[in-house]
Amino acid sequence: MKYLFYTPLISLSLISCGNNDNVIEDPRPIEKEVYQFDFKSYAVKETILYTGTSGSKTLPQESFLSSYWSTYQQPAWKRIVLDLKNSSIQMIAGNSADAVYNIRISNDSVLINDKASKSRYIGDFNKKSSTFTLKRTLQYMKREPRDNGNGLTVVQNVSFGMTQYDNMFGILFTTPSEMIKSGDQVLWSNIEYYYKAL
Repeated sequence: MKYLFYTPLISLSLISCGNNDNVIEDPRPIEKEVYQFDFKSYAVKETILYTGTSGSKTLPQESFLSSYWSTYQQPAWKRIVLDLKNSSIQMIAGNSADAVYNIRISNDSVLINDKASKSRYIGDFNKKSSTFTLKRTLQYMKREPRDNGNGLTVVQNVSFGMTQYDNMFGILFTTPSEMIKSGDQVLWSNIEYYYKAL
């Protein structure tokens, strides 16, 4: 009789323990969707200068850049917010240079859609190390006046991305051999700005 009393109690405890199996644990970590980065350092990756009269190529020292781009050592944006959920990047300077762009990420490359509605490479996002590398480039071209009536032409631009030989020749000069005046110049420099997550 004593066992009859304990049998229902044991059965109830087994039944109540069996109902706790509905808890599902998800071992995956929660993906971070918004990254805030602060500027840490920069590096001049390449500076190339072609000068007339023969279109000779040189690799000037970093200090040469300050004559063309006085603020190259500091990016325009001290903080960058990368929002993966909304596919956007906010570049914060704390002044009128603040900007927000829609982005697309391909592997680790970050591409923005500028006003021309085409994707444009601006840098690399490393999710593992929570870092962002902003790529900026200086492009400068100067053509001295020619005997055919073409006047002095100077083109200077600082933009996102990287510049290569093909980006520079084909605009004012098709090749370096067309640089026939002593003041003719084609200059570009690629700079990386390194940001670390807060």
